[in-house]
Amino acid sequence: MHNRATLDLAIGLLLRELCEERHAMREQVASVLELTDLGVTRIENGEETLSAGGLILLLSLFQLTWEEFLMRLRAHLPDAESEILE
Repeated sequence: MHNRATLDLAIGLLLRELCEERHAMREQVASVLELTDLGVTRIENGEETLSAGGLILLLSLFQLTWEEFLMRLRAHLPDAESEILE
């Protein structure tokens, strides 16, 4: 089982990836998540956590199912873990 910091960073890495691949504007993502641009950046860097409500909004924004989200999140866990161990 991974620790919370690893999961938070993996979510951030996934958020960054989704924004890049879907060409989402940071302002749009921030608006949907009810955050500032800096808040989105802090989530991407694992410095701030995404709330449960924010996660639901994220899934809706990017039209992801929970299963798709978990599958993609698992792919980011090794990178997140190695980044934290540095």
